Amino acid sequence: MKPSIDEKDSNYMYEIIQSIIDECGPRMPCSPQEAQAAEIIKKELEVVCDEVTLEPFSCNPRAFLGWIKVDIILVLLSFISFFLIPINIFNYWGYLMSFLSFGLNLVAFLILWNEFFNYREFIDPLFKSKNSQNVIGKIYPKEDAKKILIFSGHHDSALEFNLLTHLKIGYPIVILLGLAVIILWLLTSIVVILLVLTNLFFFESFSILALVLFLISIPAFIGLFFFVSFGKKANKVPGAVDNLSAVAVVLAIGKILKKNKEIVPSDTEIRLISFGCEEAGLRGAFRYVHKHLDELKRLDAECINMDAIQSKKNISIIDFEPSTRTKHSEVVVKKIMNAAKSSQIEVKSSALGGSGTFEKIFGQITGGTDATAFSKAGIKAANISAMDLNKMLKFYHQPTDTLDKIEKGSLERVLRICIDYIINES
Repeated sequence: MKPSIDEKDSNYMYEIIQSIIDECGPRMPCSPQEAQAAEIIKKELEVVCDEVTLEPFSCNPRAFLGWIKVDIILVLLSFISFFLIPINIFNYWGYLMSFLSFGLNLVAFLILWNEFFNYREFIDPLFKSKNSQNVIGKIYPKEDAKKILIFSGHHDSALEFNLLTHLKIGYPIVILLGLAVIILWLLTSIVVILLVLTNLFFFESFSILALVLFLISIPAFIGLFFFVSFGKKANKVPGAVDNLSAVAVVLAIGKILKKNKEIVPSDTEIRLISFGCEEAGLRGAFRYVHKHLDELKRLDAECINMDAIQSKKNISIIDFEPSTRTKHSEVVVKKIMNAAKSSQIEVKSSALGGSGTFEKIFGQITGGTDATAFSKAGIKAANISAMDLNKMLKFYHQPTDTLDKIEKGSLERVLRICIDYIINES
């Protein structure tokens, strides 16, 4: 018989979200508020788990979005280097400025490619190192564990995205425009270098194109330079949807299993995890996977990560994340779909960002979820999201990400899917 999700379970999820917001406030990565939230989650897990640990780690939280400012400066210096070519101060001046312009562009692109499109810590050492923490709760099976089943979310909240707060639909336009300028200017500088090396370069042939790209870049780069505010001024997002919604479901899973121990598979260890620093480039999840990789592979771990549970009618099983080109486990995706089917809950399988034409374009800049850290390491994983994209621009990564944005019934449906996933493993 399936365990029921009663009103007490439902109320708990919404109450714990508001409680963490009231006690901690916004929780940007590596902030004291993030650490305080981790302690609250730890205490909640201690009531329902056999073992709970707080795993500290260090990272450079401002590097993940700080690279944007670095890139803008590099690309602008590249434009300036190009426009200085006609001055011809000394012999080979044109060669020097051409190579400098290209070199600055190349470095900017490598930073973009590694920091955002691969979530690598490429220039992180240039930024200050700080401390964060993951919270791990374990529910042991009756027999020796032959498998690990992970349900996860993250307790940090995003830095406020100023472009979203002030521009709304202009947010993706500015980002895509900025990316287009960087890529087009890099390609232009490559052509310039090749022509310089063959003595076929004429400044006048490219001056108009360079000027047009430069003028286009100005509004885009101004917006991107102030993408997030400096220091604590960016710590304004309560993070109810992103991502205390998932944390609440993770904690509720523990409560359900505490009351219904018989549904825990006899050979499967359940791990309930809340990661830190997801908003700093999934650093907490990457640290966890790196530390436990051998164990996760040996015990055939599966991770069901959850991120942004807001809409009860838009539950998506994320099988692909475009920004990082991460394909998630077909096995886990199918199991989640089967759990939803047995729960009679309508879900869809899609890439992060959605499947429509605009959504696919937008998906290229959506970033990643903690499931990426697992899939990149060869651990079976997938992500559950439930976001109404038509409402998303009103609260995503903004001070308006409050409890009232979560539709009643959305958390309950995702919780039901997770519980049925466990039952189906028995």
